[in-house]
Amino acid sequence: MKYLVYRKWFIAPSYFFILGSPAIVLADATDAAGFPRHTDSSVEIEYFSMGSSKSNIGNAQVDTSGVLIQTEYEKDDMVFSFNYERWKYNWTNSENLPFVSNKTATPWNNFNTLQFGIAFEQEINSEWEFNYYAEAESSFEKETSDSNEYELGIDFIYEPSEEWSYTLNFNLEYLDATGGELGADLEIEWNHDKKEGWSGEFELSSEFPETSLTYHFTREFSTTMFYNESGTSTIRLSDSSPVTGLQGGYFEDEYTSFGARLDYEFAPESYLTFSLQRNSDRSFSFVDRTGKVESSYEFANTVETSIGLLYTF
Repeated sequence: MKYLVYRKWFIAPSYFFILGSPAIVLADATDAAGFPRHTDSSVEIEYFSMGSSKSNIGNAQVDTSGVLIQTEYEKDDMVFSFNYERWKYNWTNSENLPFVSNKTATPWNNFNTLQFGIAFEQEINSEWEFNYYAEAESSFEKETSDSNEYELGIDFIYEPSEEWSYTLNFNLEYLDATGGELGADLEIEWNHDKKEGWSGEFELSSEFPETSLTYHFTREFSTTMFYNESGTSTIRLSDSSPVTGLQGGYFEDEYTSFGARLDYEFAPESYLTFSLQRNSDRSFSFVDRTGKVESSYEFANTVETSIGLLYTF
């Protein structure tokens, strides 16, 4: 499951998590479970805007924007999360799209994603920790039936020193769209609690490798370069969708992102961020409601900007 949505990077210097670049979270990103390893509750808000992207067939274009909200509450060894995102698409010359049957209608305007999660953190000793988690997500255009995604997983976390941390994740996902699948991720963090000089993260996953490198100018100001996969979750299209043969089917907007972000820590573990990234290899993928018939259409590269707020309490 893309975290939040969609594995987008919003990186606090002491840990990494993905918003939905988006996503996020952001994703996700994120640790493999989508739960940052800290001891406080938090609220995050991010707004993003993508420039116009042209279809590789015809002259149809679309620009995209959205809002992502992530909340977490930590009590003892339990972490509860609630996340919401909304994507908005503005079309130009949509009648020229090859996948639209009704030439007088736009293919879609807005998508919503709701996600709930619970995690249990079990510390074994000073070096080892286990995290068990469960997530449920619904991503839809209008109707919510058959729009669900579920994930169960476990993180094995090994921290042999203050500089290095290794997380091995195993997960089981079930989507109404395509059924169940197993996944695995390996995340390596370097100086993830350090707030001076360089720190970094690399994640090798069953979906897409992701990496970031952060430099602290001061304790309060830092910049991060990142490369990751972003996009929507698997969206359940409307029963009246004008997309040919996809009434009640499924859609994903996927792309890879390369960019940089500036972070300002205005209070302990609370940040203001601004990011600029280039989104490439963008594709709109469709699966019919049986989960068997697939199709994909390419769109041109575009630039995305975002602003974010993370408040920890």
